[in-house]
Amino acid sequence: ECAQPSLLKSCSNNEENNNNNNNNSLSCASLLQRPNSWGEAWRVNVQEFKEHWHDFFLDIYYNEENGAIDVILLSMELPFTIIRKLTNPVPCDGYYCRPLVAVSIILSPLWLWYYFNDQFGYDLSSTYIGYIFCGAALLVGIIVMRYAPGGDGPMDLYMVVPLTLYGFAIAATWLDSIADKLVELLELFGILLEIPSTIMGLTFLAFGNSLQDLIANVSLSRKGLSTMAVTACLAGPIFNLCIGLGLGFMALLKSTGKEEIHVKFPKNIKTGFYFTLANCVLIVIAGVFVGKGVLGRGYGYLACGL
Repeated sequence: ECAQPSLLKSCSNNEENNNNNNNNSLSCASLLQRPNSWGEAWRVNVQEFKEHWHDFFLDIYYNEENGAIDVILLSMELPFTIIRKLTNPVPCDGYYCRPLVAVSIILSPLWLWYYFNDQFGYDLSSTYIGYIFCGAALLVGIIVMRYAPGGDGPMDLYMVVPLTLYGFAIAATWLDSIADKLVELLELFGILLEIPSTIMGLTFLAFGNSLQDLIANVSLSRKGLSTMAVTACLAGPIFNLCIGLGLGFMALLKSTGKEEIHVKFPKNIKTGFYFTLANCVLIVIAGVFVGKGVLGRGYGYLACGL
């Protein structure tokens, strides 16, 4: 997203005419390297920021690979994409954009304030910790804007590692917030269509949650990485059961103040468990006893039948 082809092209043209044009205030060196002064840093970052968003909108509306449906969907997603880009720092290669990283660091406390207030009812601005965090984010953003390399970077390793970890934490809060809103939408549709929440969870939520894994695992299988694909199919549900249920119940116990929670399993949930156990037994029989370490085509038909 931050390749900035037009910026790099203009830089190459400026280099060719550098001897004949000494009045160019934004030279290629200042665009692709660290600025030498605060004034130069401001001018270069403003230009890079404009170039980034120019290329961003060109990639949406003037990309020949995007069909009409793609443009419509990207346009509907555009407000959320802009907010996410402005609050989630991404200093990695291929996505690096110096002013965007700096702005996202500075604005990230606003997103965290909304997230904690929406999810936990905790106001970060009510304590001095929130103000200290905002001040630290502002300071780090200014340092990145002034001393980080321009163009495609790359940033120094001692800067990339903490910023990447911080961006990963911000991305996790985005995923949690989006998942929460999707569950609320499912509950709304279930009420409007008079469908029980358990049925919505077993069908729409399960399918939507697993669709991305399905596409990734099928792609791995087509590339000949069948072992990795099968491992990913089993590891994903195990991770969700262990980590998802574990953290979910911990949060529920903390919010309710109870020491234990009694869980009831309706018949449709028990049916889902029975099919899950049947699939696990089928994998063992087809892979160990029948296929001798190889899962054949017949297992795929039986699994889809389940």
